[in-house]
Amino acid sequence: MISVVTDSTSDLPAQTARDLGIEVVPVLVEADGVIRRDGVDLPREQFFAELPTYRDCKTAAPSAADFIAAYERQISQGATEILSIHLGRRYSALCDSARVAAQEMTARGVPVRVIDSGTLTICLGWMAQTAAELARQGADASEILRAIDAMRPRGVIYAMADTLKYLRRSGRVSALTAGIGDLLQIKLLVDVRNGEINQMDRVRARSRGIQRLIDAAHELAGQRQGVERLAVLHSGGDVMDDVRRAQASLAGLLPVEQQQMMLITPVIGAHFGPLGVGVALLTRV
Repeated sequence: MISVVTDSTSDLPAQTARDLGIEVVPVLVEADGVIRRDGVDLPREQFFAELPTYRDCKTAAPSAADFIAAYERQISQGATEILSIHLGRRYSALCDSARVAAQEMTARGVPVRVIDSGTLTICLGWMAQTAAELARQGADASEILRAIDAMRPRGVIYAMADTLKYLRRSGRVSALTAGIGDLLQIKLLVDVRNGEINQMDRVRARSRGIQRLIDAAHELAGQRQGVERLAVLHSGGDVMDDVRRAQASLAGLLPVEQQQMMLITPVIGAHFGPLGVGVALLTRV
């Protein structure tokens, strides 16, 4: 039996993970010296409500021992092979910890393959979900890996940071750039694709930034013959009007009732800050 393991940066809905038997390894978040596990003893709503009050907030990958424990749980439930699908290596050392654990488990006789998704949040979640669904349908590991590989270039995320302060704290932008950006109330827009995070635009008006995300999603869908999955993401705060606006404006790509809406993992939110909004798409080609 092939089992699937992922990590909490996947933003995979808890019910989906339970239904498909996907093991989700929590990533660690340290806020003002207190270390908590994403999705275990760190509720997302609480984290984003408290985020503006933290003096210091950083994240850490699970240890190899954490992954070994996850793999052992899967083996105890009948797994004879494990696919471990994780946050892109360019963003975290998480895959490195998983590979150390995978080597030990493989030496014990249960092969574990660690897969660098090259992406993050729900685009990673969709890959883990697809892998588990195919495993349940009887696909072998090589068939599942081909399907995952085909998904990588089709997953794209567009996102807007409301402030540059948190990106400055994490070293993603310089203090000078962040200071000027906050003074001018600049919103940074990025896209995530093919393992890269690239700047799309900088705008001063929040409403213009939301429209830019919507336009980018429509343009991409037009280039790629539509979308199979779509999610509107946010990082807490007073954003629901923006979220509903995005959902309604994207209904031509996928009806609102088929879209997902989610509060992103604190692991990404710690670097991105509150009041962020994003659109994730899995295109048809």
